[in-house]
Amino acid sequence: MAGKVKLYETSVVFDGNLDDETIQAAIEKVKHLIVSLGGEIKNVLDNGRKKLAYKIQKHTVGYYVHIEFQAPPTALAELDRQYRLNEQIIRFLTITLDKPLLEIRERVSKYGTAQPAAEPKPETAQA
Repeated sequence: MAGKVKLYETSVVFDGNLDDETIQAAIEKVKHLIVSLGGEIKNVLDNGRKKLAYKIQKHTVGYYVHIEFQAPPTALAELDRQYRLNEQIIRFLTITLDKPLLEIRERVSKYGTAQPAAEPKPETAQA
C-alpha cells in the first residue's frame, strides 16, 4: 500500500431475502473490491439478518455487515460507485474512523458507555 491511508468502516445492508451462499459470496466480493482498491481489511463484523426499521426499496429484512479497513482516500469514490451498481446492496455507509471516534469506541468497550469515567468520590470519614 503506497501513499497516505486512513482507517474506515463501511456498513453494508444486503437484501435479506437472498440465500446464505449468495450473501456470503456478495460479502467476499465487497472484501475483494476493498483489497483491489489498495485497501487492507482489519476486521469484519457479520451481524446477520435483521428486520429493517422501515422499508428500503420494498425490502423489510436486511443482512448487516460491518467491515473495518485501511485504504487510500481515493478508493472511496470507486467503492461508493460499486456499491451503487450492486443490486444485492440495499443500503451502505462508509465513515472515517478518526481519533475521537476510536477513543469513544475504546471507552464503550472498556466501560460500557461513551461518557468519560466519573471522578471517584472522596471517601468520608467514619466514626
